[in-house]
Amino acid sequence: MKPIFPLVIACTALAPSAEAKTVELTPKDDWFAVLSGPSLQPGDEIVLAAGTYTDRRRLAIGHRGSPRRPVTIRAATGARVVFKRPDARQNTINMEGCQFLVLKGIEITGGSAGIRISGKAGHRPRFITLENLHIHHVGGVAVTANHPGEIYESLTFRGNHIHHTGGHGEGFYLGSNNAADGSTNGYIFNSVVENNYIHHLTGSTVSQGDGIELKDGSYNNIVRDNVIHDTNYPGIIVYGTDGKAPNVLERNVIWNTGDNGIQAAADAVIRNNIIYDTRGDGLHCRNHQSAVVGRLKILHNTILSRSAIRIVAPKKLSGPVLVAGNAAGGSLRLPPVPGVKYVANLTGITELYPGAGSKCIGAAEPAYVPSDDFNAGPRGPSMDVGAYRYYAAGNRGWTIAPGFKARP
Repeated sequence: MKPIFPLVIACTALAPSAEAKTVELTPKDDWFAVLSGPSLQPGDEIVLAAGTYTDRRRLAIGHRGSPRRPVTIRAATGARVVFKRPDARQNTINMEGCQFLVLKGIEITGGSAGIRISGKAGHRPRFITLENLHIHHVGGVAVTANHPGEIYESLTFRGNHIHHTGGHGEGFYLGSNNAADGSTNGYIFNSVVENNYIHHLTGSTVSQGDGIELKDGSYNNIVRDNVIHDTNYPGIIVYGTDGKAPNVLERNVIWNTGDNGIQAAADAVIRNNIIYDTRGDGLHCRNHQSAVVGRLKILHNTILSRSAIRIVAPKKLSGPVLVAGNAAGGSLRLPPVPGVKYVANLTGITELYPGAGSKCIGAAEPAYVPSDDFNAGPRGPSMDVGAYRYYAAGNRGWTIAPGFKARP
């Protein structure tokens, strides 16, 4: 291997038997060999200097840290670090068999998928964090964890800015469809997708363009505090969990979608979201793949779409459905079938935040009011319909606008 110069290595003892090193790299160093090679050990940190990192070879990262000593690859503080693939023949970054790894603060552009996560040689992808990345103008999906039959555990996607994708065009494509060879679909569980800003998954090069997609069988995931707008397909779509722990969709804001705002089939808690200006329904529930409508809790959302909530009920639900405390601008298309319960929902709402005298104030059913609201502030004794707790002085939290949601 070609020597890497210059390198600044600072060793810090973490335990008597092991040391972790910090390696500083620039675009002029042989960074490709370090990132794709086997040299990194648990606790090691790669710090990338400002500049553009580009190479025609296939970049595959396969490092594995440990629970207390993850491997970290990050931009230097305040540095603009760009990973730019010169063509779309390959993904910009492939993460293969990574475990306990953090990728942070990097701009990614120019390849097929921005990042594709998969397993390798018996190593399942586990405990991976993608944080504060800027992924844009790629030829396919921004982030995929969708290898057929793969099981993804405890992935965290936080604070990422995603826009102008191509191909299928999803921001996050998590889990997979059944493979052509008949193998089972892959799924993701115990993961978090939070505080991301996703927009403009549209245009002539995008065939689909969901903001966040959780495929069938994925379970016990949290999707919260994301800002999503200008998508071809739904801002968020979830299927079912095959009866396992539900997915939670909360405190997201979605607008200007070419389809539904949120689409959910089964096994989900959908609360404190704000949705408006959708071409399809604000919230749409129907059977999807193996998921049969049921086991849904739709609580205290504010949806100012012409068709606010629509549930297409099968002959037999897979479980109970509760729709309570939602503030709707348009119609509620809710089937009068056994197993579906509607409580204290209001229509004809025109404001995202309730003004003085709003009929949302104090109109909720106490038994179904969440503990917090869209701003992640406590609702306390307030029994207000919709995503917000009402304060006479006005909204105490973040004002909805393009950009990241202020973290609660």
